[in-house]
Amino acid sequence: LVGQLQYISPKRSIIGETVVTRMGDNDFQLDFMTGPGLSILKLRKEGDRGRAEAAFARVSWQGNADHPLGPLKSWFALHEVFSAVAALPEKNTTTVLHSQKPGFWKAEVEVADGKPVDVRIVFPRSKEKFNFHFSR
Repeated sequence: LVGQLQYISPKRSIIGETVVTRMGDNDFQLDFMTGPGLSILKLRKEGDRGRAEAAFARVSWQGNADHPLGPLKSWFALHEVFSAVAALPEKNTTTVLHSQKPGFWKAEVEVADGKPVDVRIVFPRSKEKFNFHFSR
């Protein structure tokens, strides 16, 4: 999926281009960048292993993807969100999804022609928001 992402936290708001890739049930990649070649975040999840390089947070991390560093918890949870989005049966729908952990995240998803168009995710505890808009 290729599109734009607006990331909002209590400390910052960033808008950039994004590429989200799911490979099977356990592998996930997210690239978030501004301008040509300027990476904000590269996130990789392969099975239970995770790796992230975040230029804006000056963080480089790798380890168990189920237990990332605090600032990366919501970013790694995007795998769960996009797995739930991929499982939606409708070709054209707008729906609300919730995390398996009560209250961790909530997502509003608009699907057109079987592909997500808008995915808006809120993490109430960390007060982070992810607004994805994908090209058709």
